[in-house]
Amino acid sequence: MKEYTYIDLFSGPGGLCTGFISEGFIPRIAVEWSDTTVITYAKSHNAEIYELKTLLDNLGHLEDVLVKNKRTCLIHGDINQVSNNMICEILKKKFGENTVDVVTGGAPCESFSMAGKRLEDDDRNDLFSNILRIAHAVQAKFTLFENVPGLLTKKRDGKKGGQIEYVFHEFERVNPETGVFYRLASKNISDFKCVAADYGTPQKRERIFIVGCSSKYSRNPFVYPEKTHGPGRKYDYVTVEDAFRYLPIIKSGEGYEMMPYTPNYEEDYINGIITEAAYNYYRFIFDPTHCGNAGYSPNVVTFHKALNHNPKMVRRLHEIRPGEGMQSAVERLIAEGKEDLVKEVFPKKIYSSRNRRLRLNEPSYTVTSHCLDEMIHPIYDRQPTPREVARLQAFPDWYYINGPYVKFHSDPEQDKYEQVGDAIPVLMAKALAKSMRKALDILK
Repeated sequence: MKEYTYIDLFSGPGGLCTGFISEGFIPRIAVEWSDTTVITYAKSHNAEIYELKTLLDNLGHLEDVLVKNKRTCLIHGDINQVSNNMICEILKKKFGENTVDVVTGGAPCESFSMAGKRLEDDDRNDLFSNILRIAHAVQAKFTLFENVPGLLTKKRDGKKGGQIEYVFHEFERVNPETGVFYRLASKNISDFKCVAADYGTPQKRERIFIVGCSSKYSRNPFVYPEKTHGPGRKYDYVTVEDAFRYLPIIKSGEGYEMMPYTPNYEEDYINGIITEAAYNYYRFIFDPTHCGNAGYSPNVVTFHKALNHNPKMVRRLHEIRPGEGMQSAVERLIAEGKEDLVKEVFPKKIYSSRNRRLRLNEPSYTVTSHCLDEMIHPIYDRQPTPREVARLQAFPDWYYINGPYVKFHSDPEQDKYEQVGDAIPVLMAKALAKSMRKALDILK
């Protein structure tokens, strides 16, 4: 398999990276601002962390600080301060290269999310332009921009949907210095809006992926990946039950940083206990081929540790049925004449997206950075463990997850749940990477 190179902007904990590496892509440079998330990425992918200030202080003679090897240069800092000159100098002096094949990025989605304020003058609206800026600087063949579907209806200049039109315009605007623009693979929502479950992830998460090809080429050969999972398709959906299978059974307050386990998926597949879709999922989850985590040990699962809920919380979770959230459970209980129980164990302010119990026999609903508060295990009266959430995102079990278990959401130190919830689902990224590889093969 030919190796292709790319730059991973807004890299997060490495969801996109993990999918792309599995398809033979090599991340030369990654950029991430979060202290805890940088360590997650570095330990999982054996990347070298370089502080942005150090690079800025040595710009022009980065050979004094860079180690010349093939390990990813992970820049810890604000993307807005990472100049084109810095990127080009790192490529040249660390890797002896002038270009990469692809520049990717999932700019922060808070300003586009339907759950946010969606302000028209939010500075984050233009963060995606860093992807194009750097792509032009290194003459990348392709660009890939990932974000939430809320981007499609975000206003700009008072016009609903104006933001996505602006994104399209910027991709296809000729850069005055390079004379090149990035021709879009498609402007059709049915093409670029993807659902993770359709590609073998046990989750119904929707994301949009805008793909541009350098106008140096006569056309954009990128074709969005075929939907392979679901009714009428090649494979069944991978379900929550599939995702949590083989993990040690634990209840509230139980579990450890490291626990032994025995994933007998080969035998179970032969005996017809699991589907072919689940089998393929496990082959990926348990495959250490691309593991960069030196501390990984087969037959040991990490971060499968449940929070210790108080009795009132356990009772509340117990009353919520599969598929229900806090609000729908309260409405049902009141209709059953159990107002006293509601007053006893439920808070006065009810959030419909909080404490939603997963269903075993279908993919989970969207994993978000608030997933700890939003999800309940499908069987046990507890919230999910970091490893269970990672399984729903299709992170391999060798993945290291840095940071504390729980922090306030506004805390700059991201906890394990927030990091994993912010990531691009790995098997969705893998499907896109496979299509990107095919497109690059055509350009060759």
